[in-house]
Amino acid sequence: MAQEKANTQGNTMQPSDVKAMIGRAFAGVRQALRGKVIRANAAKRVILIQGDGVAGEKFNSTEFFQHPGLRSVPIDGMQTVVVPLNGKSAAGVVVACSNGTLFVTDLQAGEVALFNENDGVANSLILRNGKLAELTTDTFKIKATTLVDIDTPLVKMSHNLEVAENTKTDTINVTSTAADASQMAGGLKAAKDIVAGTVSLQNHITTGVQSGSSLSGKPQQ
Repeated sequence: MAQEKANTQGNTMQPSDVKAMIGRAFAGVRQALRGKVIRANAAKRVILIQGDGVAGEKFNSTEFFQHPGLRSVPIDGMQTVVVPLNGKSAAGVVVACSNGTLFVTDLQAGEVALFNENDGVANSLILRNGKLAELTTDTFKIKATTLVDIDTPLVKMSHNLEVAENTKTDTINVTSTAADASQMAGGLKAAKDIVAGTVSLQNHITTGVQSGSSLSGKPQQ
């Protein structure tokens, strides 16, 4: 009986043995790794990435998973994080990409920047603290088939405004401080009277009226 007890104690696994067994098991399971993008294929529903792991692993047609409603195509040379599903490199997915070359440098805690990886801050939308949104770009296009509704007490423009068709408003007030600041290349039509200074176009009184081809005097109020 004493001999049997001794054999049982001799076969008891120590914590170090358990740790070694777990280590051997995980050694055969591929862990998440870093890599580099060689090429991205955005023609599919899910972007496919061809890349290399840091240890020389080859990843071909690896799916790049992104958040719903957001689609960004990584550029060549970007760093990636690849997670092999079930520990298999062939079943890996890319969960993150980072450039590290172009980025917005002056962000404060809580601020958000959306920018183009080729243009950087020159083509960006930044949501600043204090309810401030900054859009920077060369050309900004809005395509709305029904309506663009801007609800604000004031719209400021530093340069020109061009309207291809009609402009409709209940009341329009134009204040020009420079000489000849308001000019029209075409005609002007008004359903009602037009007043220049204090002179009515429809109801002004003309001085110095004479018969024949003589010119009348200047209009009065």
